[in-house]
Amino acid sequence: MRRLVFLILLSASPSNLFSQESELFTPEKRKAFADYLLCEKDYLRASEEYEAVNNVNQNDSLAYNIALCNLKMNEFEKAKNCFFQLRNSSLGEESKLLYFKTSYLVNQNFDEIADSSASRFKKEELKTSFMRLKLAAQIKSGMTANELSSLSNNFDESDAKIVKGFAENFAHPKRKSPLAAALFSAMVPGAGKIYTKNYGDGITSFIVTGLFAFLSYDNFRAHHNTRGWIFAGTAAFFNAGNIYGSYVSARNYNLEREEELNNEFDSYLNSKNYFVPKEIEGNCK
Repeated sequence: MRRLVFLILLSASPSNLFSQESELFTPEKRKAFADYLLCEKDYLRASEEYEAVNNVNQNDSLAYNIALCNLKMNEFEKAKNCFFQLRNSSLGEESKLLYFKTSYLVNQNFDEIADSSASRFKKEELKTSFMRLKLAAQIKSGMTANELSSLSNNFDESDAKIVKGFAENFAHPKRKSPLAAALFSAMVPGAGKIYTKNYGDGITSFIVTGLFAFLSYDNFRAHHNTRGWIFAGTAAFFNAGNIYGSYVSARNYNLEREEELNNEFDSYLNSKNYFVPKEIEGNCK
């Protein structure tokens, strides 16, 4: 009798365990877990959970959250495609604004993709965010603060002053002339790299080129003409490389300063939630 009861319980246990496990993986609970992961900034796992639920029960909210995770992970092309597909959905206005933001972040020509005006946003907050994005794109394109319209209308007074400062920096960037850097190094080895604040390479170029030039002079003075020409050719070779390197160093300096300014500007606007309202990028408190 006891053996019969034990066998019945044993046969029932796997089904109970399976039932409990199934309850843990219901779409509602997986969705709640994905929301938690999103708020914890675990975007990869959150997107996987959203996709699993979306495969069972597709809806706009899940697709929107998947796109949002891709945006947070800097998977910009995936995010853009998802937001674009949702532009006519129940989350159409929010998706359209985030599509514009994603395009802005990848430095796509904003005028090309912003084919709809701010008036197409029914929600005033989203309309303001769109105008801020448009102004930010214009600032990056080099428009001065005087050329920008509605700057003070879309930013707080104190922030508008900071944004104007960014606009001046974009319009009049502090660049180094590649041609000047090359000429400086032609006159004094390494001077062009020092001009571009590449001090280590500049000093090294001056020492190496100067050393071979001195060895060339010393050998010519001692009537060792063959060695003199060898050292002279080596010095000329290093100096030619130094001149070209100074030209490249100036170009790299300009690109790095441009990237730093872009990142600083984007970080500032993001920190103020000026790109998009915080609530449409997740319901995290």
